[in-house]
Amino acid sequence: MVNFDSLEVFYRYVDPKNKELDGAHTIGGALTVALFNPLYLKFGASWGSGSGGASTVGGAANADYDFASIQAGAGFHTALIHDRLTFVAEAGLIYSSLRATNSALSFSDGSIYIRPALRFTPFDFMEVQAGVTVTSSDRYDSKVLDVSTYFRLLPMFDVGIGADLGDASRAFRTSLRLRW
Repeated sequence: MVNFDSLEVFYRYVDPKNKELDGAHTIGGALTVALFNPLYLKFGASWGSGSGGASTVGGAANADYDFASIQAGAGFHTALIHDRLTFVAEAGLIYSSLRATNSALSFSDGSIYIRPALRFTPFDFMEVQAGVTVTSSDRYDSKVLDVSTYFRLLPMFDVGIGADLGDASRAFRTSLRLRW
């Protein structure tokens, strides 16, 4: 199941640790394209919206907000000990933007990221990923620990669940992945 040619779409619920904002419902996608072995490219984007809490700083009640991000990166992979365990390293650029109405909680931030990760296939129908993304961002989630599990439904089609635990937010997601 470990593959570097895929298209993934996801739904993610983002829960900001900033108590001035309620959670956001987010949709997005990622395209991973294998180059020559062991290199690949990855492109992704997501968009979500949420609302402010009932009592926020400065009296900005119900401060609706939009959150968006785009990323582009390159990475490499290598099998460890056995073909079922793969080390992955990725680096690239990410741009995040949060725009809130009736509030001063807005930012735009471009940063560089690196993401080392492990991908493990304990069974032929299941893949587990764990990684940490570190960015140069000083405004939003400079460190994120992510864990995902994918289950093969069809020979080229997987369903996944996962969580992202960052220093500014936590997120829970479900995804559909098409591999080729």
